[in-house]
Amino acid sequence: MPNIKVRQSECNWKKQNVRSEIKIHTEMNNTGIMPRSENVTAESFASNAIPVRKGARPKTIMGPLHIQCNGHGDPKYLKQLVDDVLTWPHIEPTPSFVSPPSTIRIRLEEVAASSDSSAFISAREFARVLLEAPTIYLALPLVSAHWAIVRGWAEPHYLRSFGLMPAGAVLVYTPKNRDELAVCYSLFAEAYHFACKIGKGQ
Repeated sequence: MPNIKVRQSECNWKKQNVRSEIKIHTEMNNTGIMPRSENVTAESFASNAIPVRKGARPKTIMGPLHIQCNGHGDPKYLKQLVDDVLTWPHIEPTPSFVSPPSTIRIRLEEVAASSDSSAFISAREFARVLLEAPTIYLALPLVSAHWAIVRGWAEPHYLRSFGLMPAGAVLVYTPKNRDELAVCYSLFAEAYHFACKIGKGQ
């Protein structure tokens, strides 16, 4: 598991908590990539400006099934994140089941998916959320993956070392509070933008 020390002075991301607003990192905040909560706003910032995550990294089990073992926080934050992401443009609807699925695979519609295989965990799937042992997988651009790892929000997915996932595949720690939820939104937006060709002139 990564054990990276980052000086607090490196963190130049300015938080504004007025009226409990959540600032969300996204380059696509005018195209529907937004949370549905009324007290949420969006703000773009560079990958290297992601804040330093507070506290120790959660424990994980590294293997073919790479999972987060603790530090999940209130499940309402993960639920809000998933519910909102599934409403973003060009996201393929998830199948309906009598009971909730244990794994949510977030895929782009075929018309919107980039031809860059490094943007996907599997065919058109840029994100995956495990619910029974709450865990998030994302396929990020390499620069974004680097900063997410260095700043304490993620760790490299075990399978990428074997070429079974793209080089930018990471396990992102589930959000424990509103500030962490904001960063998770930003990372999902990075993965979405990386995977989606709509608006890129392709």
